[in-house]
Amino acid sequence: MAACVCIGAILALLAPLFPEIYNTSGEVKALAASFIRIIALCMPMGAFIHASYFTLRSGGKTVVTFLFDSVFMWLVNIPFAYVLSRYTGLPIVPLYLACQMIDLIKCFIGFALVKNGIWIQNIVETKP
Repeated sequence: MAACVCIGAILALLAPLFPEIYNTSGEVKALAASFIRIIALCMPMGAFIHASYFTLRSGGKTVVTFLFDSVFMWLVNIPFAYVLSRYTGLPIVPLYLACQMIDLIKCFIGFALVKNGIWIQNIVETKP
């Protein structure tokens, strides 16, 4: 996570430079820089999610990781984005930030599962 904090900070600082590569309007470049900053902000959260996801997976809880990753996207992320985009007047940048921040739920779930030891499963049989 510390590496993602550092890389995210660098990415946020360099965000206005990346859109300059493309020949497009200033408004599009500003939107692109905003999206890059949001991704940079969310990098540590993504690192934590991946760390907890792979900890669960290493303990043999593959079904939990399936639920944690794929099912969460279809039952939470996509409906949340749909509702925000269709039934609110949020501009695109705050909408994108909200859709990224919904993954905080996964952080709390992942933390709880790892802390409680639910992920630990004996996958090696011992001989008596």
